Amino acid sequence: MNASIRALREDMGWSQQHLADRAGLSRQLVSAVEAGRHAPNVHAGLALARALGVTAEDLFAAPRPNVVPMFGEVFAPNGSQACVTQVGNQLVVAGIEHGVANSEQWLLSDAAIHNGNIDLLDAAIIDGLLVSGCDPAAGMLAALVGRMSSHRVVTVHASTARSIAALEAGRVHAVLVHAQSGHLPVPPVAARRFHVARWQVGIASGRAKGVPSIDELAERRHSTVQREAGAGSQQALHRALQRVGAQPALPGPIGEGHIDVARRVAAGATAGVTMESAARAFALGFSPLEEHTVELWLDQQWSSLPAAIALIEALTSRALQSRLELVGGYDLSGCGVEQRAS
Repeated sequence: MNASIRALREDMGWSQQHLADRAGLSRQLVSAVEAGRHAPNVHAGLALARALGVTAEDLFAAPRPNVVPMFGEVFAPNGSQACVTQVGNQLVVAGIEHGVANSEQWLLSDAAIHNGNIDLLDAAIIDGLLVSGCDPAAGMLAALVGRMSSHRVVTVHASTARSIAALEAGRVHAVLVHAQSGHLPVPPVAARRFHVARWQVGIASGRAKGVPSIDELAERRHSTVQREAGAGSQQALHRALQRVGAQPALPGPIGEGHIDVARRVAAGATAGVTMESAARAFALGFSPLEEHTVELWLDQQWSSLPAAIALIEALTSRALQSRLELVGGYDLSGCGVEQRAS
């Protein structure tokens, strides 16, 4: 029996139900923890400690979970919203840019960042599978997992390079990566690899006289919305410029992702480097540069998690494929097929 929880609760004159209500947990869970029948997960343990006004170390004689930023070593700025997901013995924190999704709705965050500390919000959920990548299909895949099962998948937008770095650092469960067909790198960890799709990377434009050619862009007369250096689409643009003997640096802003680039072009930018389906979504002209292959890499050590199994089931489902067919621009032949280790 965990005497510390019961003793603290009884010293305060609280019932199990009162403690459960203050911690946002069920009375049955509190009873099971006090009786030693259940070891609370990190979220429940922190909630109990917070409700009782003590630290997790004092309550459970165990160290606090290692709280780490998803990318790099710095948390988002003070006052930022964040999503928090447990990956192994770490709580991985990803800042939510502007607190909004790529649409007219506020995102539901799990935590707030105050002076470098992570404060979990009421009704925060930290269980689930954390997936990083820049294919907008990631959000659709996560939504389908939630619809087809009781499991939570959190998707965070990041370039292929940043996603691979997070996978290597053990700060995500899985990543969606893309590269020129036949040129995907080797995963940095033992991973199960699943083919997702093939799609075109190219130049989008809303100009009445058509999409600017690479030669036109190389003349640096147009502002071109681009991506960070580690993004697969930006690398495709660099290769195209090098083929015509031009310098890879072009004038123009940096977009956050394929959809953001297409939105900026639709709002008036002359051109932008993005994927075909994003250009289609904003009724833009599109000129392809390269075909890219998209894969899902799932860290082998997490492949038996129920949420990971649900993710793979959703990836191989007709439910996902039929919806991506409506989006357009996806070659889904072989979608969900596991790739053999080379």
